[in-house]
Amino acid sequence: MEVSDLTLSRETELGTITISNMLFAQIIADSFKEESCLGKVWPSTKKGRQIGNDGKYNLSEFAGNIEVERSFEGNSVDIEFNIIVKFGTSIANITNDISDYVADTIYKKQGKKPNQIKIRIAGVKSRQVARRNLEVVKRYGTE
Repeated sequence: MEVSDLTLSRETELGTITISNMLFAQIIADSFKEESCLGKVWPSTKKGRQIGNDGKYNLSEFAGNIEVERSFEGNSVDIEFNIIVKFGTSIANITNDISDYVADTIYKKQGKKPNQIKIRIAGVKSRQVARRNLEVVKRYGTE
């Protein structure tokens, strides 16, 4: 498997299989629409700038800020992305809900969960965005 800025690809006997970061961006964006996350989380760049406005953002810009690479074991993927959370939101609960949604959706599409999902809390939003630098890693291993 090779990694580039926007794709993950693997050579097989049938040819090259390529998965764009747009797929991962769509899955993550869908998790933001879940009841437990709605209005409490927004995508951000690596530097902590919110992508788009509250309900609307450019999915391709978000995809450009997602890192997907082959896991160390080589049998799954590691996913990293950045978010901004609403002030007062439980970071543990929101990151757990997002991670589980993303892992379950990827499992349904490819038959295995990602090795790990790393969510960076780039900021906390109330009236303005206060920068933060927290990382939450959820490891799924070879479930």
